[in-house]
Amino acid sequence: MKITAVGTHVVTEKLKVPFGMSQWYWEARGSCLVEIATDEGISGWGECFGPAEGSRALIDSVYAPLLAGADPFEHVALWESMYNRGREWGRAGVPIAAISGIEIALWDVVGKALGQPIHRLLGGRAPASFDAYASAFYYGGDWAGDIEAEARHLLDQGYRHVKMKVGADLRTDLERVHRARAALGPDVLLAADANRGYTTAEALLFCRETEADALWFFEEPVIPEDLAGYREIRAATSVPIAGGESAFTRWGFADLIESRAVDLLQPDATACGGIRETLLIAGMASVHGIPTLPHVWGSAITVAAGLHLATALPVVTPSLSRTPPVIELDQAPNSFRQTLSDLAIGPVMSVPQGPGLGIEIDRTVIEAYRA
Repeated sequence: MKITAVGTHVVTEKLKVPFGMSQWYWEARGSCLVEIATDEGISGWGECFGPAEGSRALIDSVYAPLLAGADPFEHVALWESMYNRGREWGRAGVPIAAISGIEIALWDVVGKALGQPIHRLLGGRAPASFDAYASAFYYGGDWAGDIEAEARHLLDQGYRHVKMKVGADLRTDLERVHRARAALGPDVLLAADANRGYTTAEALLFCRETEADALWFFEEPVIPEDLAGYREIRAATSVPIAGGESAFTRWGFADLIESRAVDLLQPDATACGGIRETLLIAGMASVHGIPTLPHVWGSAITVAAGLHLATALPVVTPSLSRTPPVIELDQAPNSFRQTLSDLAIGPVMSVPQGPGLGIEIDRTVIEAYRA
């Protein structure tokens, strides 16, 4: 089998109501989808995190030529070739996101060629279903700050694990957390995500003022470069500190893991280097007793990849009662997540059992939202 083409599809959706986190508001959703074609008529799909046009430019001009005529079964060697090609300028950020999308698509091709789902190729064990945690309570958006109404909606949907956005204004955020905890009740796990919005002093105060809210974890309290700040916050609170969404490749995660800056690691397969790279990162983390709860953002392709990946993550503790839900499900508007494939999206999801990613892509959706 030989690769005949590495194609990119940039899709974008203008939102009726913008939604935000601590750093900015989204007025549109967009993504770069990767399609790898072969001489045996098998195509594989992947997705890239971050600016879609950046990934498309790099794939079309740099990475696709490296893969022309290659055997997709050599995906590990191909990853190393792509990474090495960008070592002078692309060891993090958009270049790694572009490689990630290609890598996921290669797994899809290999799985389809073998007639096996990716989780079988990874040696994972697929449970009957995975619980998802809802990433919700954005600033603005469809709920316009009505914490109680959004909480009722999430509970009615069946979510029992929720993450909310904070980091924009400390005083307002504290009030939002208290309201969310009261509205969700004590039995729902509630996490907070500052998206790098606080200073270390603000993050420490946030932890102290939310002790009674019994947070599940506190994600990205400060900028990712400030590992000393991470460690200071972690040492001062009993709330588990999470991070890793803004890190790339096993080399980029090494200091985060080895310095014991976090209690919970959050690599994103569409950003950090792909499915195998996520497992390598999770393996390093397990050596230090740190569980991995992958970050998931994007279309149905990303969700499907996350489901397969979750089956093979290292077990840090044998106590199932302490194992967190392993799939994040963003609640902000995203037509590419809901309509791009036949994957059933919701608070409880099953790992696809078809070959490769195990989902069927609806090309009419790509054409409808093509940039």
